[in-house]
Amino acid sequence: MTIALVGTGRMGQAVEAVAAERGHEIAARFDAAAPLLDARDADALNGADVVVDFSLPALAPDHIHRYAAWGADAVVGTTGWTEHLDRVRAWVEEGGAGLIWAPNFSLGLALVERALRGLLPLLDRLDEYDAAVHEVHHTGKVDSPSGTALRLADVLLEGLARKTHVEPEAQHGAIDATALHVTSQRLGAVLGEHVVTLDSPVDQIEVVHRAKSRRAFAVGAVRAAEWVRGRRGLFTLDDMIGEGLRDVG
Repeated sequence: MTIALVGTGRMGQAVEAVAAERGHEIAARFDAAAPLLDARDADALNGADVVVDFSLPALAPDHIHRYAAWGADAVVGTTGWTEHLDRVRAWVEEGGAGLIWAPNFSLGLALVERALRGLLPLLDRLDEYDAAVHEVHHTGKVDSPSGTALRLADVLLEGLARKTHVEPEAQHGAIDATALHVTSQRLGAVLGEHVVTLDSPVDQIEVVHRAKSRRAFAVGAVRAAEWVRGRRGLFTLDDMIGEGLRDVG
């Protein structure tokens, strides 16, 4: 398989290394010095089978519009753009391409999300448990809360009837009981830590995911590229994991 890299920073470099290990080649590279948006047509991808995008939130919607218009299958790991999700779905369907997106391509995080979905039907009936999400990232991260934290929050909102909305701001008084508090911390070089806490008067449950290296995200992104190639439609990492679990079963 050949891959076009959009974003050649630390994540792009990690993706390139994992792609080489898995026998793939890089057909084209785009970054600040060679912006994708300067490309006139799909020929700029140099025949790449799949595009892997780890760029910037402000650029992601325009990038995705290009991939869809060009009929290019793509993996999008850039975060901070999901308010455009309805438009993206329409573009992808119109273009007849395949696109898989996730705020976090760590396969371990995808398994955590699956585990939470399994717990929530029981937790929804145990209303003594309150829920919250906390995330920690390096000081260079540009979006807050992280896309992954908001994704985990969506999972909790879907499964807990007593929680109706996300509250991402600091609270200086009593919090609304129906709010799901999502908090953020920026610290040093932390690659990513996400904690879902379920607290009752008598005990506390924590579901924690900590990224140990960028390789965790790169492996997931390259495997997603292998999976999405030749598919049609908009997918999430959970779709890929779900299909894999069905295959195992």
